[in-house]
Amino acid sequence: MMLLSSASVTGPAEVCLDDAKALRDSGHRVVMGCDTRRPGNYAEAIAQAGLELDRKLVCCPKPTPAEVIKDVFHLRARFAATEFDLVHARFAHDHALALLALAALRGRPPLVRTVEIARSLRPGLFRSQSLRRSDAVIVSNSEYRRRIVDLHGVPSDRVEVIPGRVDRFRFTPGDGDAFRHWLAVPRDAVVFGIVSRIKPERLHVPLVRGFAQAAATRPKAHLAIVGRGEGEPAVREAARRSGLEDRIHFAGYWSGDELVGAYRGLDAAVWLAEGNDGTCRGVLEAMSCGKPVIGARVGAIAEAIVDGETGYLIDPNNPETIGRAIGTLADDKGLRERLGVAGRRRAESDFAPEARTRRLVSFYERILARGRGER
Repeated sequence: MMLLSSASVTGPAEVCLDDAKALRDSGHRVVMGCDTRRPGNYAEAIAQAGLELDRKLVCCPKPTPAEVIKDVFHLRARFAATEFDLVHARFAHDHALALLALAALRGRPPLVRTVEIARSLRPGLFRSQSLRRSDAVIVSNSEYRRRIVDLHGVPSDRVEVIPGRVDRFRFTPGDGDAFRHWLAVPRDAVVFGIVSRIKPERLHVPLVRGFAQAAATRPKAHLAIVGRGEGEPAVREAARRSGLEDRIHFAGYWSGDELVGAYRGLDAAVWLAEGNDGTCRGVLEAMSCGKPVIGARVGAIAEAIVDGETGYLIDPNNPETIGRAIGTLADDKGLRERLGVAGRRRAESDFAPEARTRRLVSFYERILARGRGER
């Protein structure tokens, strides 16, 4: 059973859904649980994928006491019936529901928790106890694994690193002229871009400042900000203050085939913070499209990018280092092409969906081999 207390298809929900479909296609039965009270499109996406959804679960992260009790007793009955070999929780709320439902239950299925992002690793007595009471924890990178072990006292053999994945058949190098035409940039423009929700923690403002430092002496450099969000007014103000409003383009939200075209229209991509799912899928998508990536030396970004080979790792809070990396790539088309080719190869070899599925199934099997519910 896979639980994720979200009503909408966000980054973590997409990863969870992809994992569930891959397991189903490998011959496993997968039952999903999501937030069925609040409006959203996740339940619909689960149905469209042909996966089974437990509609009796409320699984809302802002529950009433009655909803918590209902969910715990419902899950406990299903777990007691030995209906599931394993339970996989993705968020803190569904993790807590599973822990309560499994408490003192004999012959129970093992519980796996995915820790998505850095803020879920912060010290805290309840967080540490919850993680230690799980049979295993999955993270996207080795830095998070170290913090789970050191900060929360989870034995190292119960923490597994399973990197993200990217559809290399969808995100491919190709023609990005449509996106560049929409931006109305000159044919010889060097376009840097970020594809991300616009909010303060994604560090768009430091990116604008770093870009401005590099672009001051590089008239062909342009910056495309793809996405929308509550932080956009502050980013627009930073662009205005830079004096480069004509070369900083707010492209809005792009999805589907147009999103692929947006990646293809960039000369290089930039990410200064992890996304909601922690696997930094935007970085992997840009790499798969053959683009060099400038990224923060944090989390999964630092392990996706090979510094100097597929892009550059930088201090995300230092506009000067951001500007230097942008300047280096802006000045050298051959370098951009070499790093982009290497990034595409890395996306194909190290972040293929089937590689993630193999690692996930292998980890499940190791947990199950330890015995149901044993620690």
